[in-house]
Amino acid sequence: MSEPDWRPLAPVQVVEGPPQERRNSPWALLTIFAAIVVGVLAIALVGRATSVGFTTVVEGHPVAVGGQVVPKEKQAQATLDTNSRNRLITPGTPLTEVTCELPDFDTDAASLEKYYREAITCLDRAWAAPLEEAGKPVKTPQLTVEDSPRGECGFAPDEDEAVAFYCAEDQVIAMPRSRLIEDAGDDPAFHLSVLAHEYGHHVQALSGILGTAARRERVAEEPEVLELSRRVELQANCFAGLFLAAARDRGDIDERLAQDAVGGFAYVDDSDSHGSANNQLLWAKAGYSGKSAADCDTWAAAPSEVA
Repeated sequence: MSEPDWRPLAPVQVVEGPPQERRNSPWALLTIFAAIVVGVLAIALVGRATSVGFTTVVEGHPVAVGGQVVPKEKQAQATLDTNSRNRLITPGTPLTEVTCELPDFDTDAASLEKYYREAITCLDRAWAAPLEEAGKPVKTPQLTVEDSPRGECGFAPDEDEAVAFYCAEDQVIAMPRSRLIEDAGDDPAFHLSVLAHEYGHHVQALSGILGTAARRERVAEEPEVLELSRRVELQANCFAGLFLAAARDRGDIDERLAQDAVGGFAYVDDSDSHGSANNQLLWAKAGYSGKSAADCDTWAAAPSEVA
């Protein structure tokens, strides 16, 4: 029986004052990774956002945990898996250029859900060709905007731990409305970057990347677990950039909106589990200037590139 798996990118809590230390606490990470043992795979992006002019400044990072149960006799073999051999990554089929027809952005529940669903439809079209060419399933993720979603992953991170997440067990992107509105406000670029990152985790799940990373986490020591988490999260940033490039200057995602969404990845805290602020932006830009998932092979990147 497969195990659950939550993942997110997210906008963030508006909080005055210095960043809360516990969000980057190694003890918090150890507690989260302990959940792997009971089979919960989760990833959350935590942080805070404040409005500065027409941009949203995001301070935070995603938290990754989880995996599938792997029999002990197969655990050694799991450590030999490399996502660089994944057919989505090599040779890499370009994303389809798409024209996204999105409704007017508004923050009431019905309007926000409609905006997300139409964006997911566009993400589906952009990612279908690479997934099909790689022999991977193509499936639309489910979506919830409920404030306290529950599903096959068993629980949702608390509001102060994450504002958006992905559950691989039932392939649900959770975009809790109250959290996103409180943290991201009415900035469509930020909402779009969050959704594109979460969809990146969906692509990782469909292609098997997420499962391989989870299996490797199970038999790794803490330093490698943190590095694996960074490779997962930075790749999701890159996948988000790929989509934004495939959709930019077409339909309702004009070049400014796409660039603002990519730029949002710069405003994050350095994180042992999710990468430095510099690398988080660099990988989003790598996708934005790239053509295919081959440009997002964080698994073959040097450790300094995923620090």
